[in-house]
Amino acid sequence: MNRRQMMMSLIAGEYPGETPQWIMALTSLQNAKKLIPEHLLYEGYYLYPQDGSYPFSPMGEGLLTKQVKFNEYIDRCAFPIGWGANAAFGHGGPGEFNPKIIEKSTTYFIAEYETGVKWKVYLDPYYVQIFDHPVKTEEDLERLVLPNPNDSKRYEGFESDVKWAKAHGEWTVGFVNGIFSSIHYFVRDYQDFFVDLLLNEPFAMKMIGKIAQWTITVVENMCRAGVDCIGFCDDLGSGTSLLISPDTYRKMIMPWHKELCETVHRYGAVVHMHSHGAIVAILKDITETGIDMLNPVDPNDRMPLEDVREAIGPKVVLCGGMDKHFFDWERDVQIDYLKWTINTGRKLGPFILMDSGGIPTNVTKDWFEWFLDISRKIRKGN
Repeated sequence: MNRRQMMMSLIAGEYPGETPQWIMALTSLQNAKKLIPEHLLYEGYYLYPQDGSYPFSPMGEGLLTKQVKFNEYIDRCAFPIGWGANAAFGHGGPGEFNPKIIEKSTTYFIAEYETGVKWKVYLDPYYVQIFDHPVKTEEDLERLVLPNPNDSKRYEGFESDVKWAKAHGEWTVGFVNGIFSSIHYFVRDYQDFFVDLLLNEPFAMKMIGKIAQWTITVVENMCRAGVDCIGFCDDLGSGTSLLISPDTYRKMIMPWHKELCETVHRYGAVVHMHSHGAIVAILKDITETGIDMLNPVDPNDRMPLEDVREAIGPKVVLCGGMDKHFFDWERDVQIDYLKWTINTGRKLGPFILMDSGGIPTNVTKDWFEWFLDISRKIRKGN
């Protein structure tokens, strides 16, 4: 059974014989270079271009073949499509706002995105500072011009890359902006946006609607190209609670999540949502939108597998289950935890093992190789 068959079996509610694994991220290019054998790294893996602008062009057979080998090494069950999309869940590819490098040094670089917002990315330790959001007033929102979501050049080669991956036994995923998180990523300062949600609801809804309409348009274009899955990141919680009230979610975000899912389902594809945080209070609502897959289900965020499964129902694929402190533990503790998580996850319903937020920088190459090996053995039932 290849990876495509394994994922199709899981989505259909069947047990594919082994528990799939999806490494969420390697956190940075420096970390990837440390953990991954040099011959497996390839141009187009990383979220940010090394220089200049994001290349809206096909990956092509050469780079796609290298991505297959990269994913085989980390045992990733899904095959992200688009430049940079293999680096981290929910980021990269033509369905997101994409960056160009405008400043670079040995310790940081600054990327400017298509909305005009800037991200300063510090390399060691890895840290991202977001600044120069384009919307500071309501008038700014009226003036904000988003890239044309129907520009054919945006998707150049995307469909052919999808077809190639499918023909080679891969289960394909395309990433798009989150409906909620993309506001503070790309449009308006985080604190100002949360004030808007409380004190200027019409303005907040207008921002959300503008981004959501753009996003659903690119969703449809990517689904027409044949992707199996649309993934997006919408962190709705902190480690202890929701960031917004359930009522705010139901009124301002849930209708767009539902429209996104309906669009994807018309093409026979599925929707994979990422949301960190304690979001048990809205899991029934998320199920009603039509979400098919959810990650990272981190017990450290008050999201234990048993409670999440009970709240979200039997059909949604839970992807995750690993504690964010997992890589700080002793190896014997890690083994016991993996056994419990994998056995519990698949006993409760369709399940994929995923880390909580990327492989941290304190993990050595030997340690990472050990993790991949022991994870593979446990997921295969050995």
